[in-house]
Amino acid sequence: MARALGGALGAGLSGLAAAAWEARRKLYELGARTPERVAARVVSVGNLTVGGAGKTSLCLHLASRARERHEEVAVVARRYRAGPGGRGDEELLYRSALGPERVFAGARKRDLARAAAAAGARLVLVDDGFSHWGLERDLDIVLLDRTDLWGGGRLLPAGRLREPIRALQRAGVVVVTRLGAGEDPDPWLEEARRRAPAALVAAARHAVAGVRALAGGSVGAEGAARVLTATGNPAAVAASAAEAGYAPVTLAAYRDHHWFTLAQARREHAAAAGGTLLLTEKDAVRWPEAAPRDRVAVLTTRWEWLRRGAEAEERVWEREEGQGTSEAPEQAKRSRERER
Repeated sequence: MARALGGALGAGLSGLAAAAWEARRKLYELGARTPERVAARVVSVGNLTVGGAGKTSLCLHLASRARERHEEVAVVARRYRAGPGGRGDEELLYRSALGPERVFAGARKRDLARAAAAAGARLVLVDDGFSHWGLERDLDIVLLDRTDLWGGGRLLPAGRLREPIRALQRAGVVVVTRLGAGEDPDPWLEEARRRAPAALVAAARHAVAGVRALAGGSVGAEGAARVLTATGNPAAVAASAAEAGYAPVTLAAYRDHHWFTLAQARREHAAAAGGTLLLTEKDAVRWPEAAPRDRVAVLTTRWEWLRRGAEAEERVWEREEGQGTSEAPEQAKRSRERER
């Protein structure tokens, strides 16, 4: 999770970020800039803060559900910190789960969404698209990590907010994530409703699905584990390891999307001597081919709705008359107007 920059410098830079955000918002409000509409239903899954709230997990879940419904679905993702093969870790996960023909990754999400629609997708899921103003969406889903709901209440870099909290009013669905097993979500949902009264507010968690050996085959979750992760919320991964049954659990955290070097992999493997070196599925795609594979396991999770999940998914499938064409609905304009 990103660290905040304190003091006068942090406050000053956050003030500049707020001014830039407001200027950009005004440009779209006044029509000086207009988002592009593509010939498909576009649903964004994003965050209000930096850090891992579960965007990739929810996109994978929704894409799987869409395929069950026989929807022509595609996922758009930024190719962020590409690895040795020229692809990003999230891109590789999506390609493995959905097939390369359903994944459009690169630098400009607007261009990628246009390409996905041209390739026949009727539903385009945009991973991390909430702050991407250049592409018009039919629905914005915003995830709030319950361990860092409001990002310290300040914009980057003094806090962890990407946009002011009032930007949440653009969202059609707000999902509080990272809830613990058996935790009551209602207090968190009430807090979210106060900030986004017009949105459908839901709750979900990353439930442990199992553990598999990196070399192949399932393994039991027992004994000591050293969690090695370069994801947005390392503490949440460690909590999932404990939920799976490992004890004690130690944590080695690297920068989000970091590609492990062979030397780092060997060092971490040695540090886990006598136990299991545990990776997430996203970390596993960044594990060097020549690195050790014995005693290395992958923790798998699944998306689990706790409140109003069926209603949230219905919002994803909804279509207005004329949708799937280049005709732009009024929803995006109305959402921007609510932020005034």
